[in-house]
Amino acid sequence: MSKLFGKFLKNTSVLALVAAPAVVFAAPSTDPISTFGIQGSYNDFKLEGGSESDKDHMPEAGLFYTFGNKLTGESGFIYQAGIEAKYGEKSDNKLKEGQADLDLGWRAALDARNFVDVIVGGGYSWTRYEPDTNDYDVKLTNKSPFAKAALGYNHQFDDMTLRVEAGARRTLDGRAKLKVDDVGSDTVDLKDRTNPYAEVSLLMNQKGDLPVMAGLYYTRTEYKLDEDSAVADNTKLKRDEYGFKVGIAF
Repeated sequence: MSKLFGKFLKNTSVLALVAAPAVVFAAPSTDPISTFGIQGSYNDFKLEGGSESDKDHMPEAGLFYTFGNKLTGESGFIYQAGIEAKYGEKSDNKLKEGQADLDLGWRAALDARNFVDVIVGGGYSWTRYEPDTNDYDVKLTNKSPFAKAALGYNHQFDDMTLRVEAGARRTLDGRAKLKVDDVGSDTVDLKDRTNPYAEVSLLMNQKGDLPVMAGLYYTRTEYKLDEDSAVADNTKLKRDEYGFKVGIAF
């Protein structure tokens, strides 16, 4: 009996040693995920018109939701769809924003843990600025579809993934509408602009019950009225946005 029990323990120990590495180093799931969370940003504005310029800044906060496998996929087709909404206020000046976009791409493996990809996509952005004026209720609304192209890099750790992405968005046929209550409104075309962006994301606790995504991003956006506009020729608004996102993946 003792020999039989000893043989059983020996065989069990061998099986445990063989199985243990597979459990510890199991690859994270490559299924698409939903991510919902909060975001915040700091915005630097610079308005240039003629020989004059003016600078201002404003904080923002908001919510975002994404769905796709851009943070979890390996070699092959990757995608991500997302929406976000933000709101900012400073000295009774208000900024409201919304954006929806869709990314499609192809990913190639450099080795078992490192991947690179090419992304193309598009979307739609909406921005409304409501300055504080004593005499009138003023609303400046920008609407613009955009196309997008980017390069990405993913590195898989044992229980998290690091992603770096950099690219540009090209606005297409944007329009700006200025509305002043009791006075009237005017709509002008915006020139198509190419705006760079970069972001770093970290998906943590991928094998746990509650994965968490955290990231930083930067975007540069320029708004310029069409040259044919007689309202404000050669007027340009430059915006640098530095932000963060934190969300729960499920």
